[in-house]
Amino acid sequence: MILRALEGKPSCFRDARFHLERHGYRERAYFDYWVSPVRDESGQVMGVINEAIETTQRVLADRRQRFRTRLGDALRDLTDPRAVMAAAARRLGRHLRADRVGYAEVDDTGEYFTVERDWVSGDMPSGVGRHRLSEFGPRLVAEALTGATIRVDDPFDDPRVDPEEAQAHHALGGLRASLTVPLVKNGRLAAFLSVQQREPRRWTDEDEELVREVAERTWANVERARAEAALRATGNRLKLILESTTGYGILTIDLEGRITLWNPGAERLLGWREEEVLGQPADIFFTPEERARNVPELEMKRAAETGRAADDREHVRKDGSRFFASGLMMPLRNGGGRLLGYLKVLRDRTLEHHAREALERGVAERTAELAATNRQLLAQIEERERVEATLRQMQRLEAVGQLTSGVAHDFNNLLTVISGNIGILDRALDAPGVDPHLRQRLGHMRDAATRGAKLTAQLLAFSRRQRLEAKAVDLNGIVAGMRDLLQSSMGGSVQLTMKLQTALWPALVDPTQIELVILNLAINARDASPVGGELIVETANVALREPAARPEEPCPGDYVMVAVTDHGSGMAPEVLARAFEPFFTTKEVGKGSGLGLAQVYGFAKQSGGGVQIRTRLGEGTSVRVFLPRAAGAVTGVEDVPPPLSHARTDTARQRILLVDDDTDVREVTAAILAERGYEVIEAGSGGSALDVLDREGASVDLMLMDYAMPGMNGSEVAREAHAKRPSLPIVFLTGYADFAAFKEIGDDHIVSKPFREEDLLAKVQAVLGAVRHDGAPRPHA
Repeated sequence: MILRALEGKPSCFRDARFHLERHGYRERAYFDYWVSPVRDESGQVMGVINEAIETTQRVLADRRQRFRTRLGDALRDLTDPRAVMAAAARRLGRHLRADRVGYAEVDDTGEYFTVERDWVSGDMPSGVGRHRLSEFGPRLVAEALTGATIRVDDPFDDPRVDPEEAQAHHALGGLRASLTVPLVKNGRLAAFLSVQQREPRRWTDEDEELVREVAERTWANVERARAEAALRATGNRLKLILESTTGYGILTIDLEGRITLWNPGAERLLGWREEEVLGQPADIFFTPEERARNVPELEMKRAAETGRAADDREHVRKDGSRFFASGLMMPLRNGGGRLLGYLKVLRDRTLEHHAREALERGVAERTAELAATNRQLLAQIEERERVEATLRQMQRLEAVGQLTSGVAHDFNNLLTVISGNIGILDRALDAPGVDPHLRQRLGHMRDAATRGAKLTAQLLAFSRRQRLEAKAVDLNGIVAGMRDLLQSSMGGSVQLTMKLQTALWPALVDPTQIELVILNLAINARDASPVGGELIVETANVALREPAARPEEPCPGDYVMVAVTDHGSGMAPEVLARAFEPFFTTKEVGKGSGLGLAQVYGFAKQSGGGVQIRTRLGEGTSVRVFLPRAAGAVTGVEDVPPPLSHARTDTARQRILLVDDDTDVREVTAAILAERGYEVIEAGSGGSALDVLDREGASVDLMLMDYAMPGMNGSEVAREAHAKRPSLPIVFLTGYADFAAFKEIGDDHIVSKPFREEDLLAKVQAVLGAVRHDGAPRPHA
């Protein structure tokens, strides 16, 4: 490095690792440092200068956060208590670079502890086995009984450790340092987690906090795994009985009130299949009135306290019908008396109940009632089949929506890089003598990026992740204003007719998005119509009172409807069933993306309405979009903001902290801002951004930050940043509209990816201008 600097070549290193002897111990430290040449007035290299900034705390904090996340993922699904102990010890040992980590459990006598699994490094001997607690020495044992963490940096220098005991420990296991977290539960020492080293080590407060967190997590997950294993064992013993006893509805419930077993008798009696109810709340067959009175929770409490809870009452089946049954709930306990869950037994008493009523009303009335019951049963069977089909379709669409929204998010980042670099290259070609064909090629690239942005917008529309600005609008005015656009889109091959209802209710909708929906439907209708055919666009007030028959249709209520009708080829039943699926199309390859109706579906549902298709093969199709009726008056058109000035202003004195984990997005965004004269500081993570604020916080005028980042997301970084500088303005960049995250943030502080340069710069100028108007920040050199 020094030789490079003397040759005039500087070197820069980020988070470089060193081993230092300080505070009396050898430890790891991390630094950002630079080695640069020092020149005289003639430019000759006369020496070198070395500058360094220690980043140890940030690096260790990032490592601890990643460790916590990975530990939680590793322990979450483990079902064997010993596997939980082993996984926790292994991950903690590797993270702290220890020589041995063990999780021990203390027996009921308090004299012995057992290590079932531990983790060791190299040739370090294992501590698995049964040991006396007194081996730690009386002082440390007394301290452990209080629950306090025991730090031993070096037993030979620790007054709490007898020299002979220290020598014995060193001779047997080579131990010179340990950090032990005792877990006191219900007034007794139940377990402890110990991290051990062969060499002396200075333990930090962060080490102690992390080990205690891992100890508590290990305890909780071991107890969970044992409770689940005990419940599974009990369930296995009951399984043969449950499967053979079809005359009774029998189920088991865990301590959280969720169903864990469901026998065929319960399926016959209540209508739900086993796979539909496992893991679901056990109050599904209670009436709404009983759920409102917390009867399910009271029943479990009574069973736990008295040993049984019996009742004879009305229950609800899956199809909504009600019947009478007698029920008995009993607690399930292990050999030690610990409560594991509950056993519930139901017996159908509907016939007995009806028979008693028949005796009271007479045979004739009973006959009429049975006939009505049969008719009701047939109707319920039909309704159940319809609901099941609707549910399956909704689940399919929801699964595809989750996939498409994730794809759109990643694609928006790529489009941001492409669009931003096209703009930069376009301005670079303003110089005279540049080949005009290059500018033409850039235009083709820009058009392709625009089409890609439109595709991602359609994906987000289907998955209902787009940001809508709903307002009360005159739908007739919007449709009438589109006449010329629609007519030109028809190309003269189809006649356009408009039927607009007078006294149309105001609609609550995003006016820009509804224009795109109408245009989409009109183009689809044009493609399905014969030459010389007619395309009808109509509006109407509609009051729906019947429940929706399909998932895309609206719920009962008042709606403003816009419909596009053609007399073309129509849809076959199998095509209609898949009409709203993304990428499904009957057009030739290259003629359509299959996203048009998917976008219509997503927009209508997100707006609070729905879509209905009426079609007949060979006769035509009518797509009807239902939009919610607005309660207020029609909103006026807002003033158009003045165009963004592209001239460089005094932004050279304004500093922007740009935070984005995507290097390509960060570089192109920084280049756009730098061209407008802003000084840009880049950070690749939330932790790095907070470090910048610690060093140069007073000189930062604006934080421009991606929302979806690994580690700390935008919301968490903003909270930490405002704790340091409450008045610091923040603008978020996002390729995925998370409405829950942005509900408190105005649109003027959000830039959607892929963004146009003028949109980004306009919002940056607006936010910085607002800050200067309220109180100008300190100018910078």
